[in-house]
Amino acid sequence: MRRVQLAVLAVGACCGIATAQPFAIDWFTIDGGGGTSSGVLTSGETISISGTIGQPDAGASMTGGGFTVVGGFWAFGGPTQPPICDPDYNQDGNVDQDDVRYLVDVIAGGENPTGRDPDFNLDGNVDQDDFAALVDVIAGGPCP
Repeated sequence: MRRVQLAVLAVGACCGIATAQPFAIDWFTIDGGGGTSSGVLTSGETISISGTIGQPDAGASMTGGGFTVVGGFWAFGGPTQPPICDPDYNQDGNVDQDDVRYLVDVIAGGENPTGRDPDFNLDGNVDQDDFAALVDVIAGGPCP
């Protein structure tokens, strides 16, 4: 019984302290929305940007490279999204042996009408390792 009395006393003391604070929210805004947009650059690289509800009046503009973001922000510095793995090299909507043939032709110096970067495994070299990585992904393996 004594423990219950002490617990009630402790809870009552905390509540009294919390309600005595003079803080107030005088104004607020709820702006923006949420969503993700993605697209393909002329280099063939696929990019995306995501946003959530926020306050555009939260801070100064942020710039980097050729981009500027003015307004709100995410409170955490989460990891960046890795490049999207797209094995459909010839962009015909199917992932099959035609994509392997397309990549082999590009690696051998043939035309590249889709403009896709032939460095499929992203190791900085265009070689047989890109061919092997693409075959592996088409066969159900993980993206490089």
